[in-house]
Amino acid sequence: MVSRRDFLRSSAWGLAAAVGAGVACGSPQAQQQSRPSGAQGRVIILGFDGVEPSIVEAMLAAGELPSLAKLKQQGSYQRLGSSNPPQSPTAWSSFITCKKPGNHGIYDFLRRNPATYIPGLGFGRTEKPKLGPDGRLSHRPAFKNFRQGEPFWVAANRQGIRCKLLNVPYGYPPDRLKDSVMLSGLEIPDLRGTQSTFFALSELFEEKESLAGGMRLPLRFEGDSATVSVPGFRHPDTRDFIDAPMTIKADRAAHKATITVQGAAQTVAQGGWSDWFEWTFNVTAAYAVKAISRVHAFEVGDKVRLYMTCLQYHPKQPYVSISAPEGYAAEIADRAGLYPTVGWTYDTKSMQRDEMTEDAFIDYANQVMAWREALTLDELDRGGFDLLISGWTVTDRIAHMFWRFRDKQHLLYTKEGAKQYGRAIEDNYARMDAIVGKVMAKLKEGDLLIVMSDHGFHSFRTSFSINTWLVRNGYLAVEGQSDPATAFTETKYLQGFDWARTKAYALGLGGVYLNLKGREGQGAVATDEAPALLAELKAKLLAVTDPDTGAKVFSAIYTKDEVYAPGVADADAPDIQLGYADGYQTAKISAAGAAPADIFSPNDDKWSGEHAAADVAITPGILFSSAALASNPAIIDLGPTALKYLGVHAPADYEGKALV
Repeated sequence: MVSRRDFLRSSAWGLAAAVGAGVACGSPQAQQQSRPSGAQGRVIILGFDGVEPSIVEAMLAAGELPSLAKLKQQGSYQRLGSSNPPQSPTAWSSFITCKKPGNHGIYDFLRRNPATYIPGLGFGRTEKPKLGPDGRLSHRPAFKNFRQGEPFWVAANRQGIRCKLLNVPYGYPPDRLKDSVMLSGLEIPDLRGTQSTFFALSELFEEKESLAGGMRLPLRFEGDSATVSVPGFRHPDTRDFIDAPMTIKADRAAHKATITVQGAAQTVAQGGWSDWFEWTFNVTAAYAVKAISRVHAFEVGDKVRLYMTCLQYHPKQPYVSISAPEGYAAEIADRAGLYPTVGWTYDTKSMQRDEMTEDAFIDYANQVMAWREALTLDELDRGGFDLLISGWTVTDRIAHMFWRFRDKQHLLYTKEGAKQYGRAIEDNYARMDAIVGKVMAKLKEGDLLIVMSDHGFHSFRTSFSINTWLVRNGYLAVEGQSDPATAFTETKYLQGFDWARTKAYALGLGGVYLNLKGREGQGAVATDEAPALLAELKAKLLAVTDPDTGAKVFSAIYTKDEVYAPGVADADAPDIQLGYADGYQTAKISAAGAAPADIFSPNDDKWSGEHAAADVAITPGILFSSAALASNPAIIDLGPTALKYLGVHAPADYEGKALV
């Protein structure tokens, strides 16, 4: 990973290496463009995903966040109202469009198909490429975003505002803007078309094995060398994976491995990381797809054990466009070296599967955090913008994976773990604070700096299977099983149910849907029966308590009419949105559309912090500003605030209000 010093040193010549159409943001042409007459100054927004206000406030009181404390003193600090539900796709879509979910249409990581009940991704899909008879690319792949509504930076740019948009979560695909640049981040899939598929390579593995979020590949050494085929890209026509070889030469005595990928070799010491490897997957004789990855050497001794990141789009030849102008991603690589491009940058699944240690996870997270810091500071120095937004998701991932070390009630809490990692979240927030301080040092007179987070966090101690609860209460019927007291199915994706006997079902992290006639493919509930059924479900869910503690599982239950309707995108909204109390979340298998045997189960997953279906009323984010802002801010207000400060108009259909 390139150092910030090398990055900034390379900036002077990097601009000349820009590739693609459009005016470079730091060029004289861009800088000479006049601002709107009503502009007060530039706007810089730093977005940190999933920062918990109570931790920030405790650290402020202890003097541990000096930059944020200074920003609060200069301007303001408040808790920021999130979206309902307060999960990242929904919240960032609300930030981007300045609208509530009923009008932008993103409710969850999963989206149901009411006709077939078979779900898909909740925020978009990649349309595969088309090949001609000669094997050449005839139609480039593209990403289709399901989000509705115009991003506020598009509205700003149309009125003459120059933008720099760096890794804004769910800002994908990139928007084509005039005299502006955009590098997408969270939502970009890996080359295999998944959120992120890691590779674990070891002599301990007997055979190739696919698992949730990753793949295990066995190493078979002959002497000191082993060659393994890495399945990297799915052929768009046959859907078979195309492999490419990786060779590992182990020096067990020196605890080093020399790894070779398509002619390029790197030696990695035990405990260390490689630089980026470059891959080419030949689809046809006339069409190839490129990728990048990094390798971590966990063990090179009696056994060899390696971890490899997912195969990510090559920034100089991305499978799908990840920047605007098209060549901006390549320009960054030319001046600063290769860098992570996959949206799910921090590989939580590998740690959940025990293929990544906590120390290695933190080490890689810090590297990527520093990379994004360097990019942000470099673009600040280059100038030529009116609006700059930069995003970090590391704060969210650290909280998801390390909350177990701060909550003594969590099943996975240990004193030893707490001693080592109990302040992992605080340490990460201190890094966030340092970034804020460096940005503050570069502000000009009249600049407005906003530091925000889309939602807060809670401990995830107990899993609740909403589908099993629906089965036990006679609302959801399991195929081939007639007794609701014992019926269950672990078949995912809503494929194990008897729809003729079903009144309601759940999919995703917090959505419940009525099986309505005329809407669902095999609907069983008449439209005139729906209001009474919803009222009944809401009352019963609010009364649910944990049999072990007597605590209420839900602090709120929201109906579609209360929070989503009427809206231009409310057809995809759940009929009920769950609002979990602290400590509870939907069981992952239930979220995937199954109904396991138990309603309650202790969360024994390292994914120990959560927010996705928590009650929005108790899951706010943070909002710091260099200027005083109006009270009771919501995430949909930030776009209108930026537009007003920049002296331009917000579209009439925006639901947020300006805070200045």
